[in-house]
Amino acid sequence: MHYLIAGLAKSGTTRLFSQLKEALDQSPESLSTYFEPDTDQALEAIVNQDGSTLTKVLIGRVTKENASLERFDSHVLIYRDPRDQFISMLLYLFYDFQVSGDAQAYNSARQALEAKVASPSTVSTIELYNTLSKLVGRGPIAVFKRLHAIQREYETRFAPFMLCYEDLLQGKSLSALSHYTGLELQGDAEVPEEYTRVARSRGFGEWRAWLNSDDLAFIDREWGDNIRYLGYALEPQVETLAIESKTSLDYVAQFDPSRNASSS
Repeated sequence: MHYLIAGLAKSGTTRLFSQLKEALDQSPESLSTYFEPDTDQALEAIVNQDGSTLTKVLIGRVTKENASLERFDSHVLIYRDPRDQFISMLLYLFYDFQVSGDAQAYNSARQALEAKVASPSTVSTIELYNTLSKLVGRGPIAVFKRLHAIQREYETRFAPFMLCYEDLLQGKSLSALSHYTGLELQGDAEVPEEYTRVARSRGFGEWRAWLNSDDLAFIDREWGDNIRYLGYALEPQVETLAIESKTSLDYVAQFDPSRNASSS
């Protein structure tokens, strides 16, 4: 059997990958795992081999044009509230500073984040994202709307089993997912050590602490159709915004190039 997990970045793909791997490791059959291949050649090589495989791909790096994805036996697309995915993506931008070793840009980005954490209702999360993305050399906020469209196109083309991230966290999807995959999935699974930088809050609904009225006006206008399509409701700003340091400033500290240089 060739198992495939797909989803946008920061939508729970690594967590699901770990959970399926744990179940597959109980099987006497050998298992080969693949983390984010994105070429037809690499995908073809996976489905052409004997034995079981477990592969995780990121939608955006693979699209409806990757015909090889049709050959996987079990195909799960995990999706998450786009507002939470956006917050996780914003904070994961700091990883790029670790990769580039740009301590000066990291410090500028951290100062911008500190301003947001200090006054979340007056500092726009949209503007913060655009500031950080410019510092790391990535596209601005508009990229999300395109990614949402790519995911919808992907779903239409491949008709995968659709798995809600929030249901996975609460254990609500285990029975249906077990039935679909033929695996005995139980409880949670630990994310492998080499991917622990990916894990952050392990929760959901954090966007309510970040998005002010201006942010929500933009998001509802630009992403509202997709948010509703995925089964989530549009909501007004909560009365008081309060961002936890543990899942923001403390989380991005691991990506400080200066800190990593001094510890090496």
